[in-house]
Amino acid sequence: VSTPIAPSPVPTPGLAKRMKKTKQSLQVTKDLGRWKPADDLLLINAVLQTNDLTSVHLGVKFSCRFNLREIQERWYALLYDPIISKLACQAMRQLHPEAIAAIQSKVLFSKAEEQLLTKVGSTSQPTLDTFQELLHKHPDVFYPSRTAKALQLHWQLMKQYYLLDDQT
Repeated sequence: VSTPIAPSPVPTPGLAKRMKKTKQSLQVTKDLGRWKPADDLLLINAVLQTNDLTSVHLGVKFSCRFNLREIQERWYALLYDPIISKLACQAMRQLHPEAIAAIQSKVLFSKAEEQLLTKVGSTSQPTLDTFQELLHKHPDVFYPSRTAKALQLHWQLMKQYYLLDDQT
């Protein structure tokens, strides 16, 4: 007669791995519902522009409200989780070109872009040609989809909030 062996309190390595995979797949399906392809594209472009997840959290309007931790987790998942990354890339590739253009027009301005805009004096009356010239002189600084009109609108906002070099 053999005596029954009590179950060990420490799970076997195989079981722990399965539980981890289950948790991971639950996280993937949970994220699929809230993060839209447009949100992912906006997140990627905004982070590439600012290099700052806090700025992205404060300055970007996504399709729904994400807290800073959710944005950090999504960025990490897009970079390091092959499943989420692959699914997100496939979904972003299927976005309509007009939707992509609309998303790119919402990308935050980088510090370097704003630095160049502050050089345009607040007392001058710059025309679209002034901003078009800025775009041509500094194509490496400005985001590729920026237009002279977008620069002018952002400059006007900066002027309104006294952020130009010649303002106090």
